[in-house]
Amino acid sequence: MHGFELRGLNAPSGNFAVSGRFGRMFPAAPCLQHFHPGPEALGAVGGPMDGGLTPPGDTAQDNPRIRAGYTFLGQFIDHDITLDATSILERQIDVDATHNFRTPALELDSLYGRGPDMQPYLYEPDGMRFMLSEDGSDLPRNRHGRALIGDHRNDENLVISQLHLLFLKFHNRVVETQTDPDAPASERFLAAQEIVRRHYQWIVLHEFLPRTVGKGVVEALLAQNPFSYPPDVDPFIPVEFSVAGFRFGHSQVRSGYTLREGVGGLLFPVPGAPANAPDLRGFKPVPAERTVDWAFFFGGEPQAQAGMMIDTKIATPMLNLPDGVVPGAPRSVAARNLQRGIDARLPSGQVVAEVMLPPSERLNNDQIWSAAGGHGPAPLWYYILREAEVMTGGTHLAGVGAQIVGRTFLALLTHDPASYLHAAPHWTPTLPRAEPGDFTIVDLINFTEGRTVAQEGAAAAARSPEPA
Repeated sequence: MHGFELRGLNAPSGNFAVSGRFGRMFPAAPCLQHFHPGPEALGAVGGPMDGGLTPPGDTAQDNPRIRAGYTFLGQFIDHDITLDATSILERQIDVDATHNFRTPALELDSLYGRGPDMQPYLYEPDGMRFMLSEDGSDLPRNRHGRALIGDHRNDENLVISQLHLLFLKFHNRVVETQTDPDAPASERFLAAQEIVRRHYQWIVLHEFLPRTVGKGVVEALLAQNPFSYPPDVDPFIPVEFSVAGFRFGHSQVRSGYTLREGVGGLLFPVPGAPANAPDLRGFKPVPAERTVDWAFFFGGEPQAQAGMMIDTKIATPMLNLPDGVVPGAPRSVAARNLQRGIDARLPSGQVVAEVMLPPSERLNNDQIWSAAGGHGPAPLWYYILREAEVMTGGTHLAGVGAQIVGRTFLALLTHDPASYLHAAPHWTPTLPRAEPGDFTIVDLINFTEGRTVAQEGAAAAARSPEPA
């Protein structure tokens, strides 16, 4: 009966970590109830957060530190650790009763689902390798064009679906080249799964996080381990992370992307665009001629596109989402994020900064609101974006944002008994790579596709320059 027990108590568990509820980093912090200007004004097309259409030749908002592919890698990671199957934007969210149906661990259950025994339709008959489309250029799909994958959200746009496909192929390649051909199929599958998971976790910890929050923050968190779950509490996803901190990626989204030489399109259609103009909406088959060449998303110049700055500017298509992407008003991802923060009873950015940062590292009212004409308490998501804009020029997160994102990932990795950081802290990558002792997303692409996408500069993530 509604109200008799907490929703989600009987939700099924994952393979390694117990799937848990969303929780709070700061349970005693007062929540933000209103702010000025409100969600509709901040999130409106033409409003203070509108970053425009960013045509391909416009490099003013390009992030020199973060390539365009990391936006979608962040989306893929998010789908790996969070899935709120009960949330409704318009309903007041009961965070303590909202269940995270995705296990709070970097274990790729969005890829593996429940495994070949429980979900055999995801796998080849051998029980070791993933199913792909007939020509290998797309996800496996049913006759209605729906992808047969562990998380339907990884088909919501063309680029994320192709990234999911890359990881399917990565697993298959590991099975074929890194496991004992004389071992039973079940043993080969588990061996490949462990190799894939560990290299994925390495990329998250040593490449994605340093680019996103800064190498110094990651090193300090690894040394201090400042955020841990109480011994009698299962790991959970902090709502400050899922509703605010990790939504920074919305500001990195470009209006459109080049998929491969001479092929691309807007992420979503915009008013006034030709009716037949190509866009990158998902949930449908991907033609072979529109598959992604990952050299245009990761690696070095001149091919790799830049991601956008982490700031309070959002690409216009994200402020006017079409039918099929959202169920109704508001159609602005900014307005939806801002309203969701209120519904989730998040504290203001200033309140969190007082808890996490010394006074010298907090934004003042003018720094927060000068670009938007507001005043007073700021939504945590907006504060985090503005913090990056003011403190790093938009190249990566800082302060509150860096701490929330960094601490959450470190807590998940250190508390998951199956993670390499917990089970084998001295492990280093074993697959072919450009740099000894490292493994990057470009190494994963080159190993999987048997090609050579150029690494960025001398190497990748942690060696990217730190802004002053």
